[in-house]
Amino acid sequence: MRHADSQLLFSATDLSRHLACNHLTSLRRAVALGTIESPPPYDDPRADVLKQRGLEHEQRLLEQFTASGLTVEVITAADAPFLERDPAAAAARTEEAMRRGVDVIYQGRLRDGAGRWSGYPDFLLRVGRPSRLGGWSYEALDAKLARTAKSEALLQLLLYSDLLSQAQGTGPEWMHLALGGTDHEGTTKFRVVEYAAYYRAVRRRFEAHAAAPPETYPEPVSHCDICDWRQSCARQRRADDHLSLVAGIARGQRRRLVERNVTTMTDLAALRLPMNPRLEGVTAGALTRIREQARLQVQGQLERRHVHELITPVEADKGLASLPEPSGEDLFFDLEGDAFAADGGFEYLFGVADRNGRYDASWALDHESEKHAFERFIDRALANWAQHPGFHIYHYGAYETVAVKRLMSRYATREDEVDCLLRGRVFVDLHRAVRQGLRASVERYSIKNLEPFYGYARDVDLTAATRALVRFEAALESGNPGVTAETLRTEIEGYNRDDCLSTLRLAEWLETCRGELENLTGEAVPRPASRDAEGDREREETTEAAALFEALTRDLPVDDDDLDVDQWARRLLAYLLEFHRREDKSMWWEFFDRCGLKGEEFIENRATLGGLTYVSEVGQVKRSVVHRYRFPEQQHEIEAGDSPKNPATAESEEFKWGSCGKVVDIDDAAGTVDLKRVSNSPVPHPEALVPLEVVTSGVLQESLVRLAQEVIADGFQPDSPRRAAFDLLRRFPPRVAPTVSEPDPSCADPRGHLVAPGESPLEAVRRIARQLDRSVLPVQGPPGSGKTYTGAQAILDLLADGRRVGVTANSHKVISNLLGAVCRAAPVDVRGIQKAKDDDGCPDQRIVQVTSNDAVAAALASGEANLAGGTAWLWAREEMASAVDVLVIDEAGQMSLANTLAVSQAASSLVLLGDPRQLDQPIQGIHPPGADVSALGHLLGGSATVDPARGVFLDHTWRMHPDVCGFTTEQFYAGRLRSRPGLDRQIVLGPAPLAGHGLRFIPVAHAGNTNASDEEAERVAALVQELLDADAAWIDQNGVRKPLHVADILVVAPYNAHVATLRSRLPDGARVGTVDKFQGQEAPIVVYSMATSSADEAPRGMEFLYSLHRLNVATSRARCVAAIVASPNLFAPDCRTPQQMRLANPFCRFLELAI
Repeated sequence: MRHADSQLLFSATDLSRHLACNHLTSLRRAVALGTIESPPPYDDPRADVLKQRGLEHEQRLLEQFTASGLTVEVITAADAPFLERDPAAAAARTEEAMRRGVDVIYQGRLRDGAGRWSGYPDFLLRVGRPSRLGGWSYEALDAKLARTAKSEALLQLLLYSDLLSQAQGTGPEWMHLALGGTDHEGTTKFRVVEYAAYYRAVRRRFEAHAAAPPETYPEPVSHCDICDWRQSCARQRRADDHLSLVAGIARGQRRRLVERNVTTMTDLAALRLPMNPRLEGVTAGALTRIREQARLQVQGQLERRHVHELITPVEADKGLASLPEPSGEDLFFDLEGDAFAADGGFEYLFGVADRNGRYDASWALDHESEKHAFERFIDRALANWAQHPGFHIYHYGAYETVAVKRLMSRYATREDEVDCLLRGRVFVDLHRAVRQGLRASVERYSIKNLEPFYGYARDVDLTAATRALVRFEAALESGNPGVTAETLRTEIEGYNRDDCLSTLRLAEWLETCRGELENLTGEAVPRPASRDAEGDREREETTEAAALFEALTRDLPVDDDDLDVDQWARRLLAYLLEFHRREDKSMWWEFFDRCGLKGEEFIENRATLGGLTYVSEVGQVKRSVVHRYRFPEQQHEIEAGDSPKNPATAESEEFKWGSCGKVVDIDDAAGTVDLKRVSNSPVPHPEALVPLEVVTSGVLQESLVRLAQEVIADGFQPDSPRRAAFDLLRRFPPRVAPTVSEPDPSCADPRGHLVAPGESPLEAVRRIARQLDRSVLPVQGPPGSGKTYTGAQAILDLLADGRRVGVTANSHKVISNLLGAVCRAAPVDVRGIQKAKDDDGCPDQRIVQVTSNDAVAAALASGEANLAGGTAWLWAREEMASAVDVLVIDEAGQMSLANTLAVSQAASSLVLLGDPRQLDQPIQGIHPPGADVSALGHLLGGSATVDPARGVFLDHTWRMHPDVCGFTTEQFYAGRLRSRPGLDRQIVLGPAPLAGHGLRFIPVAHAGNTNASDEEAERVAALVQELLDADAAWIDQNGVRKPLHVADILVVAPYNAHVATLRSRLPDGARVGTVDKFQGQEAPIVVYSMATSSADEAPRGMEFLYSLHRLNVATSRARCVAAIVASPNLFAPDCRTPQQMRLANPFCRFLELAI
C-alpha cells in the first residue's frame, strides 16, 4: 500500500495481508499516510533463497516459450528494483503488446481505470478467446516455487484477471500457476469464475476498510509469526492482559465473556461461578476449565514461578491414568514435516530417542526416501513390540499418529502393521495426558512451554532452529532440498533431537506427577488396560491381500508419469483391495480415540454426545424399557435408530462392550435422548455416547480379490466377463456392439461426443444402453434433469429387449425409488424382485419382496424375474456373478469405486447414474491416491462435468427457474446446465422477500451461534407465516396458478440441532430437514438457514458448512425462489487455502446475484 497523487494505491499483496489480519491493514494504511512509522521489517530467512530461485524458475519458463516458437516480449526486467521502474511506461507497453497480439508478455504491468490497483503478472498468455483486442485475449500465469497452490497466489491471479477484463473487455476463463519449477505443460489452471466472487468480496471489504478504517485490535493470528508488527502487537496484548493469553480459550468464548464485562485474564481468574444468568454458548464445564486456567496463570505471574495442579478425580485411561508402565525399550518419536511441500505434505525427518537418550534420525528428501524412512520406523517399532510386549512409542500431540496414517495410505505400505500398533495402544500421546491430567501456568500447552517444569535445557537455540527450518522448507517446497547446506540439516537434526529428548524428560516428569497424584488422593493411579491387536482371521486376510498387492504392482514404474494405462489400472486395483479394511480401521481408530475423551471433551467433539444426565423411564416397548437422558446444546452425530456406545464401558466384556441401548428418539431442541434396552440390563447409565456403526464388508472384499486374481492371471483380457470392470478401472469410454442397421455416418458427431447431432441426452442414453458391449455408460444427472426418469426409460428398453436388469445403490430407499419409476412407466412386462429390509422396499406389487439372497439369484436364473434390486452386499456375492445383463447403479456419485468394482461381477455391462457435484460419497478412511473416490468421481477425474466423449450429461433441468439455474450452472456445472423452456413462467405471488423468482439473501445478525440459531429460526418462521397469512400462490411451468401451502416451502439446515430449532417454531406440516434428507425433492420455495454465526464458529469447519455439494443440493431444490437466511459474517470468511476460497466463492456469488 502506497500513497501517491492524493490517493492510496493498492496491490494484490494488500489483499492477502488483509485476509491474514485486518488490524495489519489499519497499520499499513497509517504508515502509507505518514501518521506512524513502520517497524523494522521481518527478517525472513527465506527471502534471498526464494528470490533467486524464483528468477531462475521464471527464466526457465521464458526459455521454454521461446524455444516453442512463440513470440515473447519482455516489458520489465525481472530483477529491476521496484523503485527504479517506470510504472506508466510499463503499463503502456503492455497494452500495446496486447493490441499487437504478442503470444507471451513477460513482466507486463496491468492497471485499473482509476489507477488505484495495479500489478506485474509474470506472464500474460495469448489464447483464442475473442475480445475487443481482436480474435484473441489474454490469461495470466504466475510462476511460484511452491509445489501446491496457495491462497495468496490465487488472489494475485484474480486481481490480474480482473485487470485483464478491464483491459481487453472480456474476462479470462482460466488463470494459471507454474508450480515448483515444473515446465509449462505441467501448469495448474483454475477456472476464474470459481474464485472471482470471493476475490470481489475480499476486495470490497478491503477497500471499505482502507476508506474508513473500523476500530481493530491485534488479535493473534497465524500471520503474526512473519509480521513486521508482531512484537508491538504482542506487547499490547500483554499490557492489556488480554483474554487471548489464556491457554485453550476460544475466540467465541472470549467474545461471550467480553459481552458480560469480563475483559481481561485477571477478570476471568476472579470470576465467580456459576454465572447468573448463564453464559450463553459456553457450557458450565468449559467455563470452569478456562476460569481455572486463567487463575493458575495469574497465580504464576504474581508468584513469579511455574505452577501446576493435578486434576482430580482420577478416571481410568484418562490423564495421568493413561500412561503405561515404563519400559526400557520405549521410544520417543518426533517428526519434522512441511504441510505445503509435495501434494498433501511431506515428512522429511523421522527422529527417535530411546530411554537412554540415544537418538537416531532418518532423512527424506524425496518420496522414495520418505517411504523408506517410514517403513524403517514402523519395522523397528514392530520388532521392539514383538520382543518386549510392554514397549510403547511416546509423542506429543496428534501430529505424529496422523502423519503415520497418512504415510501408510499414501504409499499403501505397512497398513496392517500400523493398525496393530494403533489398536494395541503402542502410541502414547503425552499432550492428551497433560491436558486431561494437569493444569499449568502456561499460555500454550506446547512442549516447549512445559520444559521449565521438568528442567529441560535445549542444545539448539530455538530462534536459530526456526530459521533453519524455514530455509529448508522453502527449498523443499521449491523441489530442491538436496542443495541445502549440510550445516542447515545439522541444525534441524539437533532441533529434532531436542524434541525427542524433551518428550523423554516429559514422560519421566509425568511419572513423578503420578506419584504426587497418588499421595494427593490416597489411592493408586491405574495403568491403562492392554488391548488385543489382531485376530487370526484378520492376519490371514492381510497375508492374502499383501500377496495380491505385490503381484499386481510387481515391476511397475515408481513414477506416475511412467505408467501406461494398464499399469496405472493395476496399481489402482491394488490400492482398492484394502479399501474396506482401511474404512473399518479408521472407524475403529476414531471410535477408540473418541472413547479416550474426558468430560467436556465429549461435548466439544463434533460427533459424540456428552454431558448426559439421567431423567427417568419414559416408556416400555415389549420387554424393553425406554430411558430418557438430558444433554446440553452441542453438535453431534447421534440419530434415531443408532446404537451408540458408552465410552466408560466400551472395553468391558461385563458391560457388553459399551452397549447401552438403541436410540428411539432424540430431541435437540429439548435436549433429550431416549434409549431403549431390555428391562433387566446390567449396564450403567451413560454420561456420554460415542457413535459406532459396524457394517461387515467381507463379501465386497472377496469380490475385489476375485477381480484381482483374474487380472494377475490373465491381465485385462478383452474376452473376459469382467471387461466392464476393466473399462471402469481404465476410464475407457463406452463401447457399443455393432448393430444390424448401422447409423448414417453423417449423424456421427465429428468431435466424438456420445450424444449425436440432433439427438437428446435421453435418446442417447436409451440408444447406448441397449448397445453396450461389456462396458460402462456414465450418465451425469444434475438437479432436476430427469436422472431417475432417464434410468427408468433405459431399463424399460432393456427389459423389452429381453435383457435381465439389476438395480443397486447405497440404500434400499434409492433402489426402491428407481424400481418404482420403472413400474410407473412400464408398458412392458415387469417381473421384479427385491431384497430390502423393513419398510424400505418398493411398494409396487410387481416387485416381490424377499429376505434371502438365494431367492433373488434363483428368480433371475429361472427367468421368474427379469428385474432385481438390492444393495452391493447382494450383487457382490460370488453366486450372483453374471446374474444380469446390465446393472444400473443409481447415485453412483455416492458409491465408492471399490464397491462399484465389487458389484460389477454381476453384469456384463454397467450404467452409472448420478452426480458427484451433489452429495459426495461417505468416506472415513485415509486412502492412497485415486482409491478414495466414487465411481462417477473416478470417471470425471476432477472435472465438474463428464467428458462428452466418455459419458452423457443431462443438460436441461425440468425444475429450476432460469435465474436459479444460472447460479447453479455457473458455480457447479461449468455452464453446461440450462433450464427447459417454460420454466421462466414459474413465479411466487405473495409478500416480499420470497415473492417472484431467483435468489434471495435474508440477513440475520447474530453472534456466538455454532449449530443452531434462535434468531434465524424466528425469522424463517415469520417468513413462512407471512406467506401463509397472505394466501400466497405460485405459478408453475405450464402457467397454472396454484395455492402455496406450507408443504410448498422446503426449509433446509446443515445441522440436526438447527433442524430441531426450526421445527419447534414452524407450523405442523412444514418440511424441515438437513440437506441429505431432501436430495431428489423439490418445492416452489427453498429456504436454507445456516445457523452458524461465522466461519470461525463452524463446528465441523469450513469444509462442512461451506460444502459445495450441500449448497448445490440445498439451493437446487427450488423451482421459483432459493433463499439463504444467514449471518452476513458467513459471506466474508478468511480463507487460508485455495480450497477454502473455492468453498466460499458460491456463497459470495449468491450474494451478488440475490435480490
